[in-house]
Amino acid sequence: MKKVLPIIITTLSGLLILAGYYFQVRSGGVLAVLIQWVVLLISTAALIGIGYLLRSHINRMLKQKKGRLASVILLVSFVATLVLGFVFSLDSEIFRDLVLNIQIPVEVSLLAVLAVVLFSSSTRLIKVRGWTPLSISFLFGAIVFLFLDLGWLRTDSSTPAAVVLNLIRRLPSAGARGILLGIALGGLIVGLRVLLAKDRPFGEKK
Repeated sequence: MKKVLPIIITTLSGLLILAGYYFQVRSGGVLAVLIQWVVLLISTAALIGIGYLLRSHINRMLKQKKGRLASVILLVSFVATLVLGFVFSLDSEIFRDLVLNIQIPVEVSLLAVLAVVLFSSSTRLIKVRGWTPLSISFLFGAIVFLFLDLGWLRTDSSTPAAVVLNLIRRLPSAGARGILLGIALGGLIVGLRVLLAKDRPFGEKK
């Protein structure tokens, strides 16, 4: 019964949400209530995860383990952000400016590191597997798009060269959309497997 009950609850919940999307008019607001419950449960799980994260960093700091300086920085940043959020509220321009002036430079730095890592990984792939069509196209595409993003090539918007450059610059967006479609299809397949009780992340398998 302990193995069957989670399967029944998960399957019924998923089918109920799925049916609510197809019959939103007839649901009479039930779907909105269920989504609010889901958001509440996810928020509770996020709070529990934050609590475990803070506890692990506090233990690392108290026990003076390796990396305690990073734990101190994380705890101070978390407490400062939490206090400022309560003082200024999330709608305050001061609070948004404080957060964005730190978040955006960090994100840009991480993207720069990611670009360097991808380039070094491509060169390592060539050393390991040789000059294959896949490795050559990856390296060539990376160099071309990095060069185009530098902004050195400037042409009149009415010329055929500008049309070709704009078309080439749109290719990464097409690839990103393909990746997002793949993620969506993968999530759909995983969801269907859970609904059909093929996968059981909520309990032990037989």
